[in-house]
Amino acid sequence: MLTHTMALLTGALAGMVGALLGVSGGIIMLPANQFILGFSPPLAVGTSLFAAIFTTISGGYGHFRQGNVQVKTALLIGSAGLVGTLLGSYIFKAYLSANAQLLEFLLGLLFLSMTVRMSREAYKEWRGQPNNKPGSARVNSEIVHLLLLGLVTGTMAGIFGVGGGFLIVPALIWFLAFEPYMAVGTTLLAMLPYITLGSMIKLQQGFVNLPAGLLLGVGAILGAQLGVIISRKVSPLTFKIIFTLLFFYLSCRYLYPF
Repeated sequence: MLTHTMALLTGALAGMVGALLGVSGGIIMLPANQFILGFSPPLAVGTSLFAAIFTTISGGYGHFRQGNVQVKTALLIGSAGLVGTLLGSYIFKAYLSANAQLLEFLLGLLFLSMTVRMSREAYKEWRGQPNNKPGSARVNSEIVHLLLLGLVTGTMAGIFGVGGGFLIVPALIWFLAFEPYMAVGTTLLAMLPYITLGSMIKLQQGFVNLPAGLLLGVGAILGAQLGVIISRKVSPLTFKIIFTLLFFYLSCRYLYPF
């Protein structure tokens, strides 16, 4: 019963964070699956990716209803992400699923890079400096950038079980001058195709704890709707500070044995 409750609460937190910051929620569910629910690293990756389907559906739909989604942009990123997911899933199965130590090391580097990025954004926002300057790239260049972005984030989903929203959101603000809430909504929709494909591959490969994934997903649905409601009412600075500290702790937790 305690495990079920923790899965629901973790999913709710991940869903809320996903809707607020435009991420799949895997950055919350992945370490929780391993350190709280006791899953092996490969199982934690697969289960978090499966549960992220619910986060992106719920958060994406909520933002779509509020008009916070640019569908064409989302489709470009999502379509390239499908290719990336196939590549990442192959790398995960062939080289990482049987090498938990290497996988944990790579996850540690991932969270360390997120610590640096989030802390820089929080510092700039605290100082009142803009985090991104809208780009003026031509349409063809924008399309190439979006396709490459989808390829990279799709590969990350296949390997790490995270959707890569922490890359997509700032890229949309930079290249297309999206408002933050529009970037968040578009990102959630963009991640849905390749997260769904990646989770189905992980499920077929046996890297998903289905009961836990469903409980995480139910919590994520509820949390995402709450995140959508407050996304325009709460400054993200507080969340960025909190998650900077969280990501730093997780990077240390994963990298400590090395």
